[in-house]
This record gives sequence, C-alpha cells and structure tokens, in this order.
Amino acid sequence: MWPVNVRLPRRLAPCLVACVALTLGPPTQAIIHGLTFPGTAISTVKLSIQHAHFLQSVEKWEYYSSMCSAVIVGLKPLTLLTAAHCLKEVRLDSPQGLPMLSIAQPELLGIEEVSLRQAFYRPFETVSEDLTQDLAVLVFDAKVNSLIQPLPIRVDDEIPSMLMICGYGRGYGEADTRHPRCGERKPVRDLSDFYQVLPKTYRDMDEMLHLQAQTQFAYTQELVHAEKALLAVNRLNEADQYDHTVPMPTVGDSGGPWLVINAKGQYELLAITSLVERFYNPSANWPFFQKQVPLSEYPYVAYGLRLSHPEVMGFLQYAQHSGADIRFTSAPLFPHVGRP
Repeated sequence: MWPVNVRLPRRLAPCLVACVALTLGPPTQAIIHGLTFPGTAISTVKLSIQHAHFLQSVEKWEYYSSMCSAVIVGLKPLTLLTAAHCLKEVRLDSPQGLPMLSIAQPELLGIEEVSLRQAFYRPFETVSEDLTQDLAVLVFDAKVNSLIQPLPIRVDDEIPSMLMICGYGRGYGEADTRHPRCGERKPVRDLSDFYQVLPKTYRDMDEMLHLQAQTQFAYTQELVHAEKALLAVNRLNEADQYDHTVPMPTVGDSGGPWLVINAKGQYELLAITSLVERFYNPSANWPFFQKQVPLSEYPYVAYGLRLSHPEVMGFLQYAQHSGADIRFTSAPLFPHVGRP
C-alpha cells in the first residue's frame, strides 16, 4: 500500500540531486548521437529542477540546478512522469512543500500558465536501495494550446524486438538542442547473461577486468529487488562490438521515454530511463579504450524502469486515483516491435 502523501517530509526540505545511475553522477540530458525530434511528436519535455545541499563543514546551504527529461502521459490535468532520483536534494517550496521545478521552454510545446499542483515520489534513500521506486508523477495546472498527444502506458510484459529511447541534452562535442534526441535500439533479451552486455571476446582480451565489470553488473541487479522490473540496452553494434557511436542514454536522459509503436502507428510508453551504468577501469587490451573519447561517452548498459511492473503499476494507480491523468493500454503492437 502506498502512503497517502509520497512527498518528502517538510523537515527534510532542502535535502536531496538527480543522479542517473544513482551512484554514478548527475541527471542525464540526452541520447548521445541520436536524431532530433520535436518534443510535441514524442510528448517529451525537459525539466529544470532546483536543489539544495547542506555543507556540514561550513554549516551553510549550497544551491544548484539540474535538468532531467520527462514524458507527458495526460493533459486533464497535465501529468508528467520522470525518474524519482531526479528529485534528490530537491528544494521544496512553502507552504505546500512541493518540489521547486519547472518545464523548460514550455512555449515550444504550446503550454502556458504552468504551475505544479501535485507530486508523487519516494525519497532518494528509498530509490537508491530499490530501483522499482525510481518513478515520480508530476501534476500541473496548465493551459495546453498544441496538438501534443499524451502517451498511454503499456501494461503487458512483452519485450519488444525494437524500441525508441528519447531524452534531452547532448554528448561530448554535440551541439545543444532545444528538442529531444531519440535512438532506436534492440533491448537486451536476457539480463542474466552478462555476455549480452560485454561479449566473451572482451573476456578473452582481459579476463580480470571482465570479471570486475561482471561483479559490478551483478551488484546493480541486486538493487532491483524484483524480477522483470527493468529493460536494458547495451552499446554493441551488429557485429557484437562495443561502439561509442551507437545511440545510447547517457548523463541527462533520466525520466525520458522508452517507446513502442502500436498497430495504429501510435507511440505507447513502455518504460522510462532510470540508470546508466559504466565500467570505468580502462584496459589497453580493450580496443575501444584506445580512442580519444571521454569516459562520459562510455555507457555500457542503460536501464529503463518497466511501467508494467506490479509495484510500479500500484504506484501509478494510486497517483491516478489521487488526481493524475494516466491511461493504460494493451493494444496490439506494430509487427516489427513485437516478438521476433
């Protein structure tokens, strides 16, 4: 049972910042090397979030801001989904105690007079121990003048053969954009098989580093505490070789949508970006580490929180019953995104 109020207690006010990979850095901003889409076409927005961190050494507050991605799932009232870890150390306003955040450049989406009404999310301490809690529902009072289509949430457990992942921001050397980027990817079919993340050829090149990476990967799985909670994509090309040019969620994409297309050619929401994982120890024996590319370009695996997972569904239904505009669907998929 979800509590009646899932905001952070007010006494924690300025306390928690978005951290894709939960222990791996700040919130994400874009699909590296993806293609730019209008935000209205994929119902994806950029959030600007205000944070506060208490510096114990000098006993003062440090204020900063971040950005995350979010997806529109309803218009009556305007309802967004994003990753709960984006609200780590979020500042809370008074007297409502709501997170201090806003939709960046709402005029690009034809949205006016935007004001946060409700927020449903878990504290970062809870999210960092259980990734099934990494979801926030944001409800706004707003005037929507565009033809933007809210995305229905897909409720079945079918793993598609292809999906599209979207988010805001840019990778190393990429120009900034006011619109989200998207990349089409095949999901990893079996998360219990580490060779689907780093193939056996890389183990043959450096067995010790491969074992270290596998240990890190296994630890991440322990954070889930539930089966079938995550989808994942790796950064392997068609030849099963690691390729840093393959589109991939990275620092900045948190909360962005993982989309499939139904039989009517309409997008449906399958998951949101939750975690981006890297294995940081370079090896001279792994050829891709010899390229002049910053570590920010080296995500190995990215996870999307599946919205059809029972615990996630319970949270979404609670938010729906409390005023959020959320729709669910199990309509037939377009053939190329169904089972192979």
